[in-house]
Amino acid sequence: MFRAARRRLDKVPFATLFGYNSILQSVFAAPVKQEAIVVELPGERTERYTYGQLQKDVLSMSNVITERREAMTAAHGKPSMSWLQHPRPANVRSVFADGDGGVLSCDFMKDDGQYNMAIIGDTGYTFVVSLLAAWSLNQMAVPLSVFQNYATELSYILEHSRSRAVMGNTALLKEKFPRQYDALLVRSFSSLHNPMTAPSSPSTYDVETLFDAQKLLKKIQEKREYSEAATKVILPEHLLSEEERQQLKDAQSVMDRLSGEKAAEEERREAWRQYMIREQFKAHCAVTDAGDGTGLFYDTDHMDSLNVVHRLWAEECAARPSKHDDCVMIYTSGTTAKPKGAVHTHASLQHMVGVLRKAWEWSSTDTILNMLPIYHIHGLVNILLCSLASNARCVLTKFDDPLRIARRIERGDITLVMGVPTLYTKLIAAVKQKMSPIEQAGFKNAVSQNVRLMVSGSASLPVPTLHAFREISGHTLLERYGMTEIGMALSQPLRPIEKRIPGTVGSPLPKVRAFVHGTSAASAAEEREEVGGAAGGKGTQGHYDEIGQLAIASKSLFDRYWGNPEATKKELVVSQAGRRYFDTGDTVGVREPQNENEDAVFTILGRSSTDIIKSRGYKLSALEIEAALLSRKDLFFEVAVVGCKDDTLGEKVVAVIAPHAAALQKWGIPPEFHLFESPELNAELKGVARGLLSHYKCPERFILMPEIPRNSMGKVNKKSLKELLSLA
Repeated sequence: MFRAARRRLDKVPFATLFGYNSILQSVFAAPVKQEAIVVELPGERTERYTYGQLQKDVLSMSNVITERREAMTAAHGKPSMSWLQHPRPANVRSVFADGDGGVLSCDFMKDDGQYNMAIIGDTGYTFVVSLLAAWSLNQMAVPLSVFQNYATELSYILEHSRSRAVMGNTALLKEKFPRQYDALLVRSFSSLHNPMTAPSSPSTYDVETLFDAQKLLKKIQEKREYSEAATKVILPEHLLSEEERQQLKDAQSVMDRLSGEKAAEEERREAWRQYMIREQFKAHCAVTDAGDGTGLFYDTDHMDSLNVVHRLWAEECAARPSKHDDCVMIYTSGTTAKPKGAVHTHASLQHMVGVLRKAWEWSSTDTILNMLPIYHIHGLVNILLCSLASNARCVLTKFDDPLRIARRIERGDITLVMGVPTLYTKLIAAVKQKMSPIEQAGFKNAVSQNVRLMVSGSASLPVPTLHAFREISGHTLLERYGMTEIGMALSQPLRPIEKRIPGTVGSPLPKVRAFVHGTSAASAAEEREEVGGAAGGKGTQGHYDEIGQLAIASKSLFDRYWGNPEATKKELVVSQAGRRYFDTGDTVGVREPQNENEDAVFTILGRSSTDIIKSRGYKLSALEIEAALLSRKDLFFEVAVVGCKDDTLGEKVVAVIAPHAAALQKWGIPPEFHLFESPELNAELKGVARGLLSHYKCPERFILMPEIPRNSMGKVNKKSLKELLSLA
C-alpha cells in the first residue's frame, strides 16, 4: 500500500509571513489590480497605485533596508540580523493589562532603539511604502511630522527614540536635516554596502542611515519596468537562421508528439499543485482573515530570492514575529506637556483598526479622502490603515484650498470623509462665500447622495459648526473621541443618525470599558450644578448623572511610554473591582441610559489640566464657553477660552477670539492687525457673552487675534497660547 506524502508547496502566499501584522496581511492578500492609493496634489500629476504595485514596492524596499542594515551590522562586528526585535517573553505584559503576575513591559523592555525606524514623509505614496516596508521586517515605525522644526522638535524625537534609520523623501531630508547627516545618506543601490557612512558626529544621535526613500523607490520602479519590458522584447540575435529552421521542421512531427505528452503531464501536475496551494491558503485565510489569496507568492524552490529575514521566517515558523512585538511609536501632540512616545504593538493596532472597521462598516468598495497628516493617530489609523485593511481606496491630498477640497468631495467617488473641526469650519466658509446658490445646492445634493459617512474628531466640535455643516452638506457629522494612547474609545452611532446628540461624543465602542473616577455621588451632584454641558446655553446646566475624570480599558491601549516607566505607571487607574484603566486626563459628563436599549452618553468637558477653569468656586468648562460664543457666527470665527490666575477669583476666564472680517470692520480694526484689546470692546463683548452664558461663566477679558494658532491636527496648545499672550 502506498502512503501519500505531503510535499512542501512550491508557491506560498507572502501574506503567510506576516501573521503578526493584520494590515500587511490584508495588503498582501488584496486583489492585485485593485486601486489602493491615489495621490492628488495641487499642480501635480495624479498618481495611482494598485495593491499589486504596493506589494512589490514594499518587498523591494524591505530588501533595500535589509541589505543596508546587514552591511552596517557586519561593519560593527555584530551577528547577522541582530538588528531585529528579540522575541518578547510570554510573561511580559502591559501595566494596563488585567491580571496579576508577570513582568511589566515598561520595566522589562530595554528601549535602546535598535529596531526603530523613523519615517518622515509628506502626503504621498513613499510614506505608505516606507511604513509597510518597516513593518515587513518587524521594525518599529516612528512617524515624524513634516511640520516639525529640526532644532526644537525633530532632534528631540530622534534623540529620544534612538532610531537607527530614517526614511524620507528627497525634499524633506534636504530641508529638515542638517549637513551632518549627508555622510549617512543612501540614495542608490551602490551605496547600500558602504560601511564608511557610519555616524561620526554626536549631533546625528544614534542614526546610522538616512534612506532617501523617494529616490530609492523611483530606482526600484525603473528597474522593475526595464526588467518587465526586457522579457517582452525579442532581439535580432535571438532569431534562428533559415538552415536551422529547416532542420527543426524535419524533426517537428516527432517532437510535437513527445512534447505534447510532456506538456499534458506538466499541466496535470501544475493543476494539482495549484489546487493544493488554494486549499492551503483557504485554510490560512479561515484562521487569519487574510483575504482571497490573490496577492504575491514566493517560491520555495528558490528561497535565495528572499532577503535573509524573510527567508528565515519562511524556513522557521518559530522565528516569525509575535503580535505582541512593538509596531509603531506615535508621539503625543504635546498640547499640555512635552511629547511622549506612545508604543503600540501589532496586537493593539489590529484591535484599533478592527473595531473601527466594524463600527463604521468599512468595505472594499469605500473610497476615503485623506486630508490629514498621516503621522498622527487620526490620519494614520482611522483613515490610512483602516482603508488598507479593508482593501479600500485611499485618496491622499492636502487641505490647501477649502474650495478645491469641496469640489473634490462633490465629484462623486468619495464615500468617507474624516476631518477636524477647523477643516469643516473652513469648508463651510468656502461653500457659503465662494459658491453660487445653484452651486451650493449641487454640492449638498452630491455630498448627501454619494458620501455615506463624515466624521469629526481630534478636537471639540462646536455645535454651531455641526449645524452649519449639516445645512450645506445634508450630513450630521459623527463625533468620536480618542487619543494617541488609546486609539478610538467613544463614538456616536453610525445609525440611526437621530441618536447622534450634538455636543457629545457618544458611547464606548465595542470591547471598550469606560470608568469615570475622581468623584463621589455627592460631589457629582454638586458639580452638576457648576459644570454645564458643551451644548448648554444661558442659564442651563448639563444634566449629567456623573462628572469626573475619564479612564479607558481596551485591547487598543498602548503598551508603554518609550523609555519612561514612571510616566507609564502614573497613568494607571485601578477601580474598586480591581480592573485596570488608562487615565485620559479628560473630564467628562455622563448621562446614564434611560432604558436597556440605550447606552450611556459622554460629553467631553475638556482637559482636566487646561480646560477646566476653577473660578469663583465653580468648575467651568472652557469648551462649553467656546461653544456658546461661537453661536454668534456674525462676530466670532474662532474662540479659545483659557484660565488666567487671579488673586480674587482663583482663575479668571479669558477668551481669545479670531473675529469675522465684517466684525473687524464694524469695530474699526484694520485687517492687518496683530493683537487687539480695549476697555470699550471688552465691555461690548461681555454684554454679548451675558446673553449667551450665566454671569459666572462670562469671560472677564477678550483678546483679538487674526487667527488662533493650532497644531497640524487642529488642536490649540493652550499652554503655549497663554505664554504667547503673557497669561501664564
